[in-house]
Amino acid sequence: MAGFFVLGPLVLILRLVLSVSADQSNPTAMQPTSLNPASPTKKGAETSDADAGTSGAGTTKDPCQYSLSESVNETVAQVVNISGSQQIYTVRIKDKHNEIRAVEIPNHTDFEIPNEWLKPCTVYTVSVDDCNPSGNITFTSSKNGEKVSKTAVTSVTDNNRITVCLKAVFTGIQWNLAECVEITELNSCASTHTVVLDTCNYTMNVALPPVKPEIRFNRTIPSQFEWTNKPTRCNDTLKVVCTHGNVKEHYKLNDAVLLSLNEQYNCTGQYPYENQIIKSHNLSFQIPCDKQKKGQFQSRSSTSLEISWNSLEGDQCSGIQWKRYSARCKLRDSGVYSHPRICGPNSGTSTVCSITGLLPYKNYTCSITGTVKEKDYEIYSGDIATLSDKPIFQSEIEVHHPTHNSLEIKCENKGPKIVWNGGDGKFTAQIKYNGETTAYSQKKCLFTFADLKYLTTYDVTITANNTEGNSTSITSEATTKYNDKAVIGFLVFLVIVTSVTLLFVLFKIYLRKRKRDGEDEECEYVNVPMRIYRMETKQQTRG
Repeated sequence: MAGFFVLGPLVLILRLVLSVSADQSNPTAMQPTSLNPASPTKKGAETSDADAGTSGAGTTKDPCQYSLSESVNETVAQVVNISGSQQIYTVRIKDKHNEIRAVEIPNHTDFEIPNEWLKPCTVYTVSVDDCNPSGNITFTSSKNGEKVSKTAVTSVTDNNRITVCLKAVFTGIQWNLAECVEITELNSCASTHTVVLDTCNYTMNVALPPVKPEIRFNRTIPSQFEWTNKPTRCNDTLKVVCTHGNVKEHYKLNDAVLLSLNEQYNCTGQYPYENQIIKSHNLSFQIPCDKQKKGQFQSRSSTSLEISWNSLEGDQCSGIQWKRYSARCKLRDSGVYSHPRICGPNSGTSTVCSITGLLPYKNYTCSITGTVKEKDYEIYSGDIATLSDKPIFQSEIEVHHPTHNSLEIKCENKGPKIVWNGGDGKFTAQIKYNGETTAYSQKKCLFTFADLKYLTTYDVTITANNTEGNSTSITSEATTKYNDKAVIGFLVFLVIVTSVTLLFVLFKIYLRKRKRDGEDEECEYVNVPMRIYRMETKQQTRG
């Protein structure tokens, strides 16, 4: 048992030596541990108290002290030397504003502060929890500043303001020189950034982005996108991306832009930086053009019309020098435009278009298109109706005879159907003979003329009149038939006369036969011998 108490302290010291050697050979043992500055670690004190208790009553612990010393190693800034009986110590490193590190280390360990934790030219203060300093506890990481040849951009954030985080890349001592920079008009597109430290300045060679872009578009044609807050040091790599409907288009700054009229556009300026895009606020706009106020129909006929267009002063469409104009029309109920015409410009801001070959009395939608830089814009559209014209009446006249002295005239069954070229009107049928005229009017082309002269040829004229007073006529001839009633009467008379004559003749024959028969009876006996005599005479002659 006595041997145990003798060897016990020796074993404890051996373990501590082995632990310190392992910590120095293993870099991970030196990694910082984040601690709460408001709650310093008491583990070492508690262990010390316990050790003091085990050593026997009345024993007082050694006071803990620490000091700083310079390191001969280029990668190490300072060495913290701690003397005391605690098992674990917490070393804290602070600059003028914040605590940058809090590290737990075991007892009997000289703690090295590497340069890679520190900024150059910065004053730091070192403290050890529950320990008293011995000597100076502040140090400056380096004396002189320099120009950083290479700088890495670690992040870019855009929360209404652009913030860029930078980190210097050193070839020698690896300082932890990093800073996040808010981009303003003063440092936009700068080629360097200066980091102000406690005792010197470091200059980073880095291209900074612009302040958050703002774009503008004048709602005229033609126009251009402008970068209104463009810093003088920035180049024109900003592009404008616009969407309208399902179409996306890209535009350059200060180039003539021709956008569609009265269409909603959503545009953003996009500046490429470090494989990212810095965007402007969304710009939503429309180019309203009161084209209806600028155009008017000047004259029209049944088959043609004229449209004039003139740019109004002060509106969004004024000032455009149109290269050419064209006009076209379509029937209002049709979706296909026809009758295209090239208009003769009076000037680059006005024109008069003549359109021919239209149909009479039809409703048309007509438009004028202006062309500038090979892009077409519909600059006027309006509705108009052509005037009425003469009906197209080419039907064949049909003639029927309900009776021998009447005529039934039709004109809608044969030949092309009538085109009124106006409101549907009426038909007027007129027959004429020897200066005498008879006429009727009605909507249907079917007329009957009765009680006419027999076997008479009449001149027939049918006129189609639309509601606008225009008319077209077709002519023909029609002849009535013979007087069938007179023929029948004559035939009856002829039959009667013939019958009477025949009866008379028959009666005469009857009377003559009767008279002959009477004479034959009177001469019956007288004439017989004569007959015999005659017969004998004939026979003798033959013989």
